[in-house]
Amino acid sequence: MSEPLAFRLRVLDEVTSTNDEVKRALEAGEPEGLALRARRQTGGYGRQGRAWASPEGGLYLSLLLRPSVDAALLPTLSLVTALAVRRAVAGLLPAEAAESVKVKWPNDLVVPAACRLPDPAFRKLCGISLEAHAGGVCVGIGVNVELPDPADNVAVDGKNVPVYLPELGFEGGIDDVAVAVLHAYAPLYHAWQTKGFAPLAGEYAAHASLTGRSVRMVNLAGEPVAEGTVASVDAFGRLVLRAPDGSCVPVASGEAHLV
Repeated sequence: MSEPLAFRLRVLDEVTSTNDEVKRALEAGEPEGLALRARRQTGGYGRQGRAWASPEGGLYLSLLLRPSVDAALLPTLSLVTALAVRRAVAGLLPAEAAESVKVKWPNDLVVPAACRLPDPAFRKLCGISLEAHAGGVCVGIGVNVELPDPADNVAVDGKNVPVYLPELGFEGGIDDVAVAVLHAYAPLYHAWQTKGFAPLAGEYAAHASLTGRSVRMVNLAGEPVAEGTVASVDAFGRLVLRAPDGSCVPVASGEAHLV
């Protein structure tokens, strides 16, 4: 492909999930480039199907992609998506706050928690999910933009306390975040399709939250698969752990828990 993708943004008031809408569009044969945003979701979900509370005030955005790449490269699209959203968010924040936004492998955006908070050590700003479906890929992006109204009494599940963009100095609105994400995503997606993840690995490593931390990797069933100190993210998007015996163990999938 010679030019970055031009996204077609559609905005809906309420859906069960923007991912569901995009998957239906994939089944209908719609070409890539659809970006679907909803003001509210009644059945939103993130990575590994986890429920995502979706009151009005967050960015709920799903992208329809049909990447023409080798299947072995597809898993790194998660990391590219995280980089794109991080670039977008960083461009909307004061410099010091922008630097505090990190990528938690493979694709969450987090901010280090204040010392007074208990473990875990991060507050979550953005969740990302990818699903292969009907010959394409549905990319789901959820960003905590506006602080929720306490009267809504929204329960936030998960192990990370949320953080919202205004707490980091952001003074714009959801539309600004959506436009910034699409603007950042198009060139990164183009670069990834033409040159792979390797040229982006350095940028990812520069903003990685887990480097130097001791982690235990678990699979979908919660069973441990590896443990060690995070050394890097390699050119294939794998998290490289330094095991207690000094050997390096690349991990291609799983969830990292601080130990």
